[in-house]
Amino acid sequence: MIRLTNVLLVTLMICLTGCEEHDRGSKRTVQTVPAAGTLTLDDQPFGPIHIDLLPLTSGENVRIARANVNEDGTFVLGTYEEEDGAAPGSYRVVLGNMGENLMDPPPAVQDTQVMIPEGGGDSIKIILKSAKGDAAADSLLNPNIKKAR
Repeated sequence: MIRLTNVLLVTLMICLTGCEEHDRGSKRTVQTVPAAGTLTLDDQPFGPIHIDLLPLTSGENVRIARANVNEDGTFVLGTYEEEDGAAPGSYRVVLGNMGENLMDPPPAVQDTQVMIPEGGGDSIKIILKSAKGDAAADSLLNPNIKKAR
């Protein structure tokens, strides 16, 4: 009985040591802060839709933040995992698929940027405006979009 207990204890210690080593070697190179808020389109809550936030700075330690926006426009951003936050900084908002099954194409909207503050927060506002007329050339759907202002 003592032998079995010792074997189990040693096995548990090996497993825990392996898990600890794996955590230390993870690829989390960017520190994230809690980041949540609301998405509006033409001053109305907008969703459901998937959004990606593309960092406006480049480098090794830059990561995209993502969120699935609820019907009421609320979202919680995630970088490495769902809802684990985003790195502070400026981002360009890119719309993904929308609808219940996230298969409907997104509307054409003007190029939009958002800032995630150093301390994060739960009141981040992403305000989208419909692209109308010539503004469609600057739409988030246009692959030849001009550099963000």
